[in-house]
Amino acid sequence: YSYVHSNLVGFTTILEVAKDRHDRPRIVYASSSSVYGLNTKVPFSEADVVDRPASLYAATKKSNEMLAHTYNHIYGIALTGLRFFTVYGPYGRPDMAAFSFSNKIMRGERLRIFQAPDGSELERDFTYVDDIVAGT
Repeated sequence: YSYVHSNLVGFTTILEVAKDRHDRPRIVYASSSSVYGLNTKVPFSEADVVDRPASLYAATKKSNEMLAHTYNHIYGIALTGLRFFTVYGPYGRPDMAAFSFSNKIMRGERLRIFQAPDGSELERDFTYVDDIVAGT
C-alpha cells in the first residue's frame, strides 16, 4: 500500500501543483525498469509494450507514466520519465539485492542466486544514486 500512496498520490500531487502554475515547470521524474515486468525479450527497449507488471511497485510506476502522458496531453506539461535500473546507495531499501547480499555475506549466510527459465545466469544493471543526481 505504501507504494500506491508515495508513487501515485505523491506524483499526482506534483502534477496538480504544476498544472495550476502559470509558468509550468518541466518535470523529470523517476520511473523504473520494473515497468518492463513480465517481458521476456532482452535487452529491453523503450518501445517495448509494458502492460504486464510483475509487482504492485511496477504497476504504480507504469501508472505514473500513464499519468504523465495524460497531463502532457491535456495540460501541455513537459514531463520526462527515466526508467532507472536497480538504484542503490545511502538510504536505499534494505530488501534490494546490494543490501541483502552484503548483509548475508557479513553474517556468513549463503546467497540464493536465481537463474533464468532456461538455466542461464541472470544479469542486472545497477545505478548509484549519486550518479543519477549528478546526471551521469
